[in-house]
Order: sequence, then structure tokens, then C-alpha cells
Amino acid sequence: MKKISFIVLPILFFIYIAVETYLKLNHSSLCESSGCQLAGALLRFDSIYLNFIGMASAITIIIVGLLSYRKIISEKLFFLVVGASLLFETIMLGYQFYASPEMCIFCMGVYAFLVLILLSASPKYFAITAIGAISVFTSLSFLEVPSAKPYLGDSGNYLIQSENCGHCRKVKAYMKEHDIKFTKIDIGDIEAQNFATFLNFKTIPILLVKEGEKIEIINGDKDIINSLKTPTENIINNIGNIIMDKIEESITVGGVQEPSDNTPTSSLISNDLFNASGEEDKGCGFATLNKIEPDCTK
Repeated sequence: MKKISFIVLPILFFIYIAVETYLKLNHSSLCESSGCQLAGALLRFDSIYLNFIGMASAITIIIVGLLSYRKIISEKLFFLVVGASLLFETIMLGYQFYASPEMCIFCMGVYAFLVLILLSASPKYFAITAIGAISVFTSLSFLEVPSAKPYLGDSGNYLIQSENCGHCRKVKAYMKEHDIKFTKIDIGDIEAQNFATFLNFKTIPILLVKEGEKIEIINGDKDIINSLKTPTENIINNIGNIIMDKIEESITVGGVQEPSDNTPTSSLISNDLFNASGEEDKGCGFATLNKIEPDCTK
């Protein structure tokens, strides 16, 4: 039994990884599921290098196992190497479990080999390592891990928002008033935050309008509401702006605007004093970005 645990199973483990590596180098794989493809996409580097790391780990287990079996080195070193490999694979498989809707079959095979090797070699050391593996898996469950799942399904309106954002409430109120259907996406979801950050948007609300394969993205409550208005509403709004412009021109003397009797002096102060960025307040900032826009009390 000891020979099987220390020599035979590690050799079979190496062959398993070597076969997958050979197939992958020839544009094939033991695992063709979407979970395997997503597992590769989660890596910072090409997935083939992870196969090379696995082969190196398997060779190390074979060498240490052979030396331990012949009592040249302590068996504890064998258990240490296998246990470390199992914990490493626990992190890889655990993250995949929370991030991917489908597991990688090949990765599960690697994990099964390591469990079998350690369990058959020493139930005692397996129990110790299992406690560590459970701790790692549990700690990953506490993290907000981005999941590889689609947020935009059928054609329609999708609003990235927060229930505490005043700008978002304006947009939602307008859409409900005009019977415009939409799906809410909470900015608290890590995927929504990453999406907004990728587009360099610093505020919400963000409206995604999907029509077939085409997606229109609009940021800021004013721009969103204007995009939702009917042509008639836009015409009325433009006429109102023209009238306001004429009124402002009528109270301007020598290019300097003077307050009228009915206009509070405070209303003529530049908005830049209230907006440190000098930009129009477009919405509510969210905490994951470096720059926070004006608050959500408006």
C-alpha cells in the first residue's frame, strides 16, 4: 500500500497532467467544457504554463515519494509537498467554484489525484491538510469574487444604480412615470463596479440600452432622462432653454450679468465653487474609485 501511495499514484498523476499538456500543445484537451475555458481565462498568464507547473509539482512528488519510500529522507517532507500542492489546488479550484458557473473537469481530476495520494499515504496528515483546505475554501466564500455570468440578457434597459443614490431615484422615478421598463443592477455587485471602472465612469446612474447585439451606454441622470424623452418633449425642452437664454441676455449689461430684483445673488455664484472638479454633477460617486464625485443628497 505504501508503494502505491508514494510511487505508483504520483507516477499516474504525472501521466495525467502530461497527457493534458500534450493535448493542449496540439490544440486539444481532455476537458472541453465551458468551465475549463473559463478556468483558463481567470489566469494572469497562458493556461499552458499552469500545466507545466503541475508537471513540475508531480515530478517533485515522485522524487520525494521515492526517496521517502527508501527511507533516504523523512516521510514528513513527502506529506509536506503533497499537502502544499493540495492547498494550492484548493485555492485554484475554490476561486473557480465561486467565479465560474461550471467547474473545470481536468482541475477536479488533479484535485482528486492529490486527495487520493495523501489519503492513502496517511489519513492523519490528510485530516490535518483537510482542515486547512476547508479554511481556505471558507475564506474564499467571504470575498466578493466576480462571477463569470451575463448581466444583460434580452434586449431592454438595464440601470446600474443604488437605492441610496438621489440621482438614481430621479431616473427611476422618470422611467416609472413614463412606464419605461428596466432592470436594476446594484452598484454593490463587484461585477457592476468593475464594469463602471473599466469604462472610467466615476458616478452612477449608468443606463445600458440593449437592442439585439447593439448596446448604448449613457452616464448621468440628466443625459439618461434626455435620452428617454420623446421628440415632442425634447422640442418643448429646447424652446424652454431658448426662452431662458433670452431672459438671461436681457439682464446682462456690458457682458457682465447683474442680479435682477427677483434673483438671489447666491444663485449667480459659479457652480465651480460647489464642484471641485469643475465638471457638471452627473451622479453619485461610488467608493471603489479613487475620485469621489459630489454626494447623493440631491
